[in-house]
Amino acid sequence: MKIGFIGAGKVGTSLGKLFAHHGVSVTGYYSRTPQHAEQAAAFTQSNCYSSLADILDASDTLFVTTPDGVIGRIWDDLAALPIKSKCICHCSGALPSAVFASAEKCGARVCSVHPLLAVSDRFSSWQQLEGAFFTLEGSGAPEMAELLHSCGAQTATIAAADKARYHLAACVVSNLAVGLSHWGMQLLEQCGFTAEQAQTALTPLILGNAQAVCSKGPRDALTGPAERGDVETIRSHMACLSREDQALYALLTRKLCDLAQQKHPDRDDTALRTYLEGLL
Repeated sequence: MKIGFIGAGKVGTSLGKLFAHHGVSVTGYYSRTPQHAEQAAAFTQSNCYSSLADILDASDTLFVTTPDGVIGRIWDDLAALPIKSKCICHCSGALPSAVFASAEKCGARVCSVHPLLAVSDRFSSWQQLEGAFFTLEGSGAPEMAELLHSCGAQTATIAAADKARYHLAACVVSNLAVGLSHWGMQLLEQCGFTAEQAQTALTPLILGNAQAVCSKGPRDALTGPAERGDVETIRSHMACLSREDQALYALLTRKLCDLAQQKHPDRDDTALRTYLEGLL
């Protein structure tokens, strides 16, 4: 397999380094910002290409590692070139492989290859990719799974119809968790903490909770008033919140009630659920 990258940002550079580190042939990079392609090529000891036609000719597999909004335009350009027997991939979490429209008529295989990881740096994140979990979708999924397994990664294959729900799952535990952390820090600032103090104070709680969820699972990691069925404490929380935030707290706590019921199947939580429903 000879792999080329269209786009030389964080994901493309990191994936290229992962593959090269494990002995996979990386042909190089093409980017509309030539400096980025030169940097990624130097980092992976590969080549820098000046056109799509050149990198396509040198590669049997191409990863389109551009922003999501650009993938369709890149595909339009690629589809006009001889892509028969090539495998064309992208790394979008939200888009299915169908963004490569009519690829099968062109004789190409396609795949969406998404790492469940926040790739934050062009030159260091590749080491985290070794143990990451990749989600695959498309006709090229079997060969991509074999490639990633050879690099120490884990994979799962999903249907195109599930791509939005899959991406939602990632956003819930990543982006929305960041929003909840910000909310908690704001509440401490209202108690007189500085922003720096609030972040420092909550860090052990955030990290400890994440570790418990990952090691024991959400049900056994659950603590707090919803886990105890403590309606009065939850009422006191509600008194601190605006009407809008009360609804958010109630929705989230209602989900926690389901976990608490799994953990304590013999406990009657009707009073708590009735109270929460009244706030929605």
